[in-house]
Amino acid sequence: MKNYLTLLLLAVLFTSCSHQKPTFTKDDISIIPKPSSIQLHESAFEFESKTKLVVTEAAHKKAANYLKGLFSTSAGFEFSESTSKTAAAVIFETVEGLKEGAYKLVVNPSQIIISASEESGFFNGVQTIRQLLPSEIESTNEVSVNWYVPCLSIEDEPRFKWRGMHNDFSRHFIDIDEVKSFLDYLALYKMNMYHMHLTDDQGWRIEIKQYPLLTEKGAWRTPNNQDTICMERAEENKLYTIDEAKFKTIDGERKYGGFFTQEQIKEIVAYADDRCITVVPEIDMPGHFKAAIDNYPFLSCNGQSGWDTVFTHPSCLGKDTTYEFMKNVLSEVVDLFPYEYIHIGGDEVNIASWKECPLCQKAIKDNNLKDEHELQSFFNRDIEQFLHSKGKKLMGWDEIVEGGLTKDAAVMWWRGWRPEAPKKAAENGNELVITPTDAYYFDYLNEGNTLEKIYNYEPVPENFTAEEEANVLGIQANLWSEWIPSFKRLQYQAFPRMLAVAENAWASKENKDFEAFNARVEKQYPRLDELGVYYYIPIVKGLDKTIAMVDSTKVKLELAYPLEGVEIYYTTDGSVPTKETTKYTEPFTVSDTVEIKARAYKGEIFNDIKKTKVEQKVYLNSEAIEPKSKGLKRFLISGKLKKVEDIKLKTTTKYEVVDSVDIADFKGKKPVNMVFSGYIKAEKDGIYQFETRSDGGDYLYIGDTLVVDNSGWHGPRKRYGNVALKAGWHPITIKYRPSDKPRVISAWYGMQGKDLQLINSTVTGF
Repeated sequence: MKNYLTLLLLAVLFTSCSHQKPTFTKDDISIIPKPSSIQLHESAFEFESKTKLVVTEAAHKKAANYLKGLFSTSAGFEFSESTSKTAAAVIFETVEGLKEGAYKLVVNPSQIIISASEESGFFNGVQTIRQLLPSEIESTNEVSVNWYVPCLSIEDEPRFKWRGMHNDFSRHFIDIDEVKSFLDYLALYKMNMYHMHLTDDQGWRIEIKQYPLLTEKGAWRTPNNQDTICMERAEENKLYTIDEAKFKTIDGERKYGGFFTQEQIKEIVAYADDRCITVVPEIDMPGHFKAAIDNYPFLSCNGQSGWDTVFTHPSCLGKDTTYEFMKNVLSEVVDLFPYEYIHIGGDEVNIASWKECPLCQKAIKDNNLKDEHELQSFFNRDIEQFLHSKGKKLMGWDEIVEGGLTKDAAVMWWRGWRPEAPKKAAENGNELVITPTDAYYFDYLNEGNTLEKIYNYEPVPENFTAEEEANVLGIQANLWSEWIPSFKRLQYQAFPRMLAVAENAWASKENKDFEAFNARVEKQYPRLDELGVYYYIPIVKGLDKTIAMVDSTKVKLELAYPLEGVEIYYTTDGSVPTKETTKYTEPFTVSDTVEIKARAYKGEIFNDIKKTKVEQKVYLNSEAIEPKSKGLKRFLISGKLKKVEDIKLKTTTKYEVVDSVDIADFKGKKPVNMVFSGYIKAEKDGIYQFETRSDGGDYLYIGDTLVVDNSGWHGPRKRYGNVALKAGWHPITIKYRPSDKPRVISAWYGMQGKDLQLINSTVTGF
């Protein structure tokens, strides 16, 4: 008997040891957005096929169903529900007083308890569990994994109500299955608003039954420059490939397009709702309306449709038929989207045609309006009253602020250069979504709006009072699709930057640290891999400018930032670099005029190609002089000139001595052409790089050699050039023709591959 008990005890101990649960460390965990507070404990909870979900209220159902779906797909588990608390269970527990979206999560070895006050809180709690589980939970195939969740306690709530992403369907279209995938990404990172930009000049993407031509013809276009440029880029980068399914032949002509039926819109809205995501439609009006005017010409002022210098001609606001058309369209739209706001765009309206239109001018006069801007506001208020009659509110881009708004309207601030717009809206009591170009435009390349820049951007303007800050609904990032023709390219533009927006929208500004966030982002990549997300990887640096040489030069490549598993491949014959071409391991020597191309790979993920040409230079000899004075001569030449080359310096022109190339007191004043002249010192033989930044245009010469051509008619921009210089003093001349509002002229130089320094009196003389 004694031996039997000993054997039994050993068997129990063996079984216990063989199922001992792991204890996780802080480094094992990556939750984005960062929870308000988290305490890690020993041991773990293990999901098994017998795990139950304790569901007692309707508010629990969406979260429970989502958790069921994850495990059904990846583990083959079919969890059963119970209304009684039990061990080996996930318990959904309603508590009072938590903020919308907030939750508490307690994980112990035998139970997981999710507490919240409403359904989005429970759903967010499940998304935290999802991120605590192995990344294989995202698998679309059944896998065998130990489904452990670390024991911990979390209290968490969002900073903002509006945590949004935007898709532009008009320029390039993504289909319903791709939309659903995107909604799943939003759910994973606790984002809750999805802005669908459904109409614009380039295409109408939503079925309107009363006006069938909007989708029969307005949803299909002859390929335009946005399509052809993408197709050209696709020759080197397949992310720009346009799916052939987006083309069809109409009346013998190949057309690009697509649209959602009303049934598909309902399906999208329901799919989003199951994930506690709200869908906001945008129907642009009265501008960006070409796709409608093309097929219903009575909407325009003169019966014609087309482009002016920058934007298309808008709808005529002097005709009752325009208002009737807009309201008929919106009558169908409001029935499809449950959310209280309908977005009407209102941005970039070209008012020139209204100035010429007698009907628009009559409307201005009859309604005692000051100008065309007030005419647009008159239209906005009329549409707003109509939306009110349907139980809805109006939302628009920040241009709608300019002619005045009622307090019921909401504003999306996108023009970062117009900080007065959000302030005016907030002062007026309008609700506000922060979505400026400065940080939240994801059609901008990752190198422009970087992950760090986005993460460190504080969305609430500094000059907001506490009362005005309370009007900020939240933040949103926008994916305008001119150069996003495929879903993979959309993923590449969105990730990982979307994670920074998710955390900015959720975490308090005091609870943020970029280095810690970036470490968590890197732990998210295996999860994104399981989801099939094609994310951005660091770009190759070292080829952003032309490389010059005399006999030969060494080329050094590096990644914009280190990331495990990323490798660089390059070519020197102008061909596209692949994993079959040369792998970069160290700087390499080039002794011929070649074209270098490079890109990074992480597995099958690659990024945009970086390329440059190697140019051969001949040394310019220095002059046997020693300047007597430091600085440069600056000559002022009056008169409005068309081109930089029109600047002529006369021997009688007077000059003044300046310390550096600078616009000085002339900024913002009457334009004056400038010439800077003197000598610059090359400390040793070598290739030197010169760079200028100006508005209007400039040339930089070393002797008679044009080194930097920054001419043309433009706003502030940089241009550079390389030149081989022998050690000593070289004559330098910079000619600057300002824009109508002079803003900047400055110049730098340095040896190729080194940091550039400002051209000033420390290196110049005359």
